[in-house]
Amino acid sequence: MDTPSTTTQPSPIEKVVQFVDERIGLQKLQAKMLNEPVPGGSRWAYVFGSVLLFIFIMQAVTGVLLMFYYVPTADHAYASTQYIIHEVDYGWFLLSYHFWGSTAMVVCVFAHMSQVFLWGAYKKPREMIWLVGLALFGLVMGFGFTGYLLPWDQRAYWATTVGVEIMDKTPIVGDFMARFLKGGPTPGQMTLSRFFVIHVMILPALLMGLAGLHLFLFRKAGPAGPFRGSPEELKAKTDYFFPRQIWKDIVAMVAVFFTTACLAFWEPVVLLEEATPDPGEYHPEPEWYFLFLFQMLRLKIFSGEFGQFVAATGLPGLFMLFLAALPFIDRDPERNIFKRPLALIGWLVVMGSILVFTVSAIINREFLE
Repeated sequence: MDTPSTTTQPSPIEKVVQFVDERIGLQKLQAKMLNEPVPGGSRWAYVFGSVLLFIFIMQAVTGVLLMFYYVPTADHAYASTQYIIHEVDYGWFLLSYHFWGSTAMVVCVFAHMSQVFLWGAYKKPREMIWLVGLALFGLVMGFGFTGYLLPWDQRAYWATTVGVEIMDKTPIVGDFMARFLKGGPTPGQMTLSRFFVIHVMILPALLMGLAGLHLFLFRKAGPAGPFRGSPEELKAKTDYFFPRQIWKDIVAMVAVFFTTACLAFWEPVVLLEEATPDPGEYHPEPEWYFLFLFQMLRLKIFSGEFGQFVAATGLPGLFMLFLAALPFIDRDPERNIFKRPLALIGWLVVMGSILVFTVSAIINREFLE
């Protein structure tokens, strides 16, 4: 007697997955994303891109949660921020994590750009990846600048005032940009509204678009791989993104999350007095990643209107133009940093100068206090 054959019916979840896969090729997309070859094998040096994406996602999540309670008006912004800190369950942690998350993003983007520069990964055929990366760097700095004003305390008010004054020194467009951002003779309701819209709508939309383009171009050109080793050696050591590289990325993300969380617990956000056009005893200064520029403006060689323009916008602008032109100037295929002494010395000079000016500004702050 024949026994009836039994067939296993797919579960509802399997049916949904099959439905989606038939229409967008989910399995092919998954295989393409996870089976990407990594020249020279997986490395901890490759985690920065994934970490930056993770930080942005966490900033978006904490930012949305904060927006449920934050009121972007000059007469309620400070009170609503205080309400988040003192009344909302774990609100102080959300705000502090968001604050330290912005610092983590700036640090990681500096580290990522330094790695790409030192490894020569901006060279052909990755010029477009480098250019989009520079634009993303500008957006990250814009996030930090626009978000700093939102608590509307004295520190936020005067740091923004200093930043807008520096921007005002940009030729041609500087005066218009400063007047547009302030919305009046002094920072007020229009300033806060415009910074809020830029911070929560314009910059996130631009970042998501450019990040998608950055990822597409990266997938198109492929990873550059380490700067050492012949093409044959790198090909022999080629690994795949899954599982080794993705494991390193996950470990790095967890480390960044716990580091940021620990900083939020150890040094939570504490507001100063509510914003006022009178600084009182507070000494205005921008956020730490703009301190080097602020300190440069204090040097005697940059005194006067022309000197202030050179320090505030001239030198930074020329430096960014040089970075944008770098892939088209440096056509040498050599990527080994130890065989590119000018690149190594230039990076050390720039990073050393930023460090010296930043530390000098911090020392001056402590002396004034």
